[in-house]
Amino acid sequence: MSKEETAQVGVYRGAAVAVAMTWVLRAIGLVSVFVLARLLTPADFGVVGLAMTAVALVETFSYLGMKQALLRMEKLERDYYDTAWTIQIVMFALLAAVLFVIAGPAAAFFAEPRVEPVIYALSLRFLMLGAMNIGIVEFERDFAFGRDLKMKGTARIVSFFVTVGLALWLRSYWALVAGMIVQSLILMVLSYTMQPYRPRLSLARRAELLGVSLWIFAGAAAQVFYSQVERLTVGRVADTGTVGAFSVSKDVANILTQEIAMALNRVTYVTTARSGAFTEQGRRIARSLGGYAMMAAPMGLGLAAVSEQFIRVFLGEQWGAAALLVAPIAVGTALIAVFRLIASSLQAGGHERVSGLLCLGALAAMVIAVVTVAANGGSPLAIAQTGLAVSAAQLLVGLAIISHLSRGSVFGAIVAVARPFLAAAAMYALVISLPVLSTSVLVELVWRASVGAVSYAAMLWLLWLISGRPDSSEAELLRVAGRNLRRR
Repeated sequence: MSKEETAQVGVYRGAAVAVAMTWVLRAIGLVSVFVLARLLTPADFGVVGLAMTAVALVETFSYLGMKQALLRMEKLERDYYDTAWTIQIVMFALLAAVLFVIAGPAAAFFAEPRVEPVIYALSLRFLMLGAMNIGIVEFERDFAFGRDLKMKGTARIVSFFVTVGLALWLRSYWALVAGMIVQSLILMVLSYTMQPYRPRLSLARRAELLGVSLWIFAGAAAQVFYSQVERLTVGRVADTGTVGAFSVSKDVANILTQEIAMALNRVTYVTTARSGAFTEQGRRIARSLGGYAMMAAPMGLGLAAVSEQFIRVFLGEQWGAAALLVAPIAVGTALIAVFRLIASSLQAGGHERVSGLLCLGALAAMVIAVVTVAANGGSPLAIAQTGLAVSAAQLLVGLAIISHLSRGSVFGAIVAVARPFLAAAAMYALVISLPVLSTSVLVELVWRASVGAVSYAAMLWLLWLISGRPDSSEAELLRVAGRNLRRR
């Protein structure tokens, strides 16, 4: 095996561990959602959902890009770590104070007084997150995602038992709040027990780190606001029960699409930063985008196709209103998952300003479109459908920009991403047209999902053949599979 192939295998192994780690963590999260959805009411989730909207918007300002700046550097001195940690502590402390101050106005904005004490409590998370050991960045620099899994998995499991236990006892949304605080506390403690690095207060490298990170911050902040625009708008025009259904729909869709993309982004970011001139990475980036689409598209459109059965099986009949919302939200999150890879790759390739402006433009488009629909009496479903349309348009713009900067083919990149989505669309059409075979909702879910998986794989392979068997993500998947089979 050549040196290039060995490096490539290392990247694939890191990506596999990152995805597996995300699935383990999100499996715990899904189980938690499914259990809590039967113990608590949509209104309970609505209260926490409104509070988390305010928290997420404030937390946006913590994404200064310190970690990304450290990941882009080949060799790091202690001063860089210490400076990043110091800035992290100061920023989170300030944001905790801001969150405490806006708790009252946020509750008034949503016309929901229960939101105020929840925001007060959640401000404690910021102090814990700010104190986390910056040395855990080494997990990503070294592709040591197994250690990261152990740390986050432990925190998630402890949080799960605390949340479920309190939900059984209190039957209140305070169980959700306590679980989030406990998870942040455990993460902070484990970041020091699992990483020997001990940071010190320093601002010696502030100019270098902030110079790189401010545009990264702009992009990250825009992405967070982008993800909250629909929820924020629905929270303003609908009751807490509807907000709860919308929030859970978003959470379920994110778990199956966005979270996988975020895991792979961790690998892709380092790979792009270390792969030489960005202008020579056009074909590799197109393959990466196609690979992301291969996973995100069937997840998004697959969930849309079985949304009714999925909601009834895992959340219960009381969440029926969420079924209609899941479909457009799931497809939209699949599209934006690929868009996020574009933004991340631009940052890693030294085009953080372009990435930031691209994300800010997407945010502006989303705000204008969603607010316009809501102002004209649009329903939560119409708002979700509008978000889907905006996400599709932004993905096309992103593909054109990254192809131009990486000297790749715009048409080639669009086709690489379009194939998986076309295959998933065909799968969606087939699944929703299937006849009802059983009165059991679980049986219906299983057999429809099985048919969908097989039909997606077949259609993707057929489209790849029709395209002339290009050297794409599909071809790379076949090569990797062939190497694994030969080893056995």
